Amino acid sequence: MSDEEILTVVRDRCAGILKVHPSRVTLDARLREDLEADSLDLAELHVAMEDTWGPLPREALAGVRTIADVLARARLLAGTRA
Repeated sequence: MSDEEILTVVRDRCAGILKVHPSRVTLDARLREDLEADSLDLAELHVAMEDTWGPLPREALAGVRTIADVLARARLLAGTRA
């Protein structure tokens, strides 16, 4: 999966879960502060990533603060699943 494909998946999933326009899902957007994500939203994001890349450890998204953080984790997951 290319970086562009991974970014598209992350952007689409985040926009859908957080109910925001995809244009707001930028690399520097902070999940909690800018996109108003709560712990339930982050759990849904974890499930969405599992749907795409398979089972993830519970702590896979621990410490993510921005979309760039989520993208970095997604790249690692996509690389290990390739």
